[in-house]
Amino acid sequence: MTNAADMIDRIVAGVLEQLQAPAVAAAPASRSTAAANGSLVMDDSVITAALLETRGVVAGPVVFAPKAILTPSAIDFLSSRKIKWTRANKAPAAQTTIATWSVFVSRSTPALESALGAVARQPGVQWQRELVGCHREAARRAVGALCRGESDGVITFTSKPEALACHANRSAQVRAAAVQTGDGIKRIKRTLGANLFAVDPGEQSVFALQNLLREMVAGGKPAVPADWSE
Repeated sequence: MTNAADMIDRIVAGVLEQLQAPAVAAAPASRSTAAANGSLVMDDSVITAALLETRGVVAGPVVFAPKAILTPSAIDFLSSRKIKWTRANKAPAAQTTIATWSVFVSRSTPALESALGAVARQPGVQWQRELVGCHREAARRAVGALCRGESDGVITFTSKPEALACHANRSAQVRAAAVQTGDGIKRIKRTLGANLFAVDPGEQSVFALQNLLREMVAGGKPAVPADWSE
């Protein structure tokens, strides 16, 4: 009597042949590779007992492709020999790049404190916050954080944003700009690729400051525009 598992294997092979797929039993040995942990990795789409014998599988663990079809004869083959097997994990999702932003505050307001507390929970951004004495100190600390690679971008809050940006731009590694509106931030990011923003929080509401902060860090790490020239 014909074994049921063998019959199913022949049916599978016939379907693959009709689809012009290569016979799994004739798959090249190169499709089996040894992983660093000692397991045998097989990326074939259909696994049969004949294929396992052809590849010389005598011990586990064996790792099959995530969507590999194991025929009954293959399962019997593995079970009878007590060979451990598993499926490979699907390719992991791309990791989200976390940008580090330093915030130096020389002028604070209740609205700013609330806004900073709200955006601190924003995913994808790591915040570093520090109080400083004046706009000159804020510029010095901001330049240092950027030049040493401690921060991808810097946001400063000061009563003299234009003066701060002027001081900071003396460094070739800094692209600083004084901003007060979301549209201004978008334009500066597009044309300058600013990595340092200077803002006067004096007349800004909590809602406005939150929007400014989110707009500044949107898009990840600051990048120099393609047409940028020193």
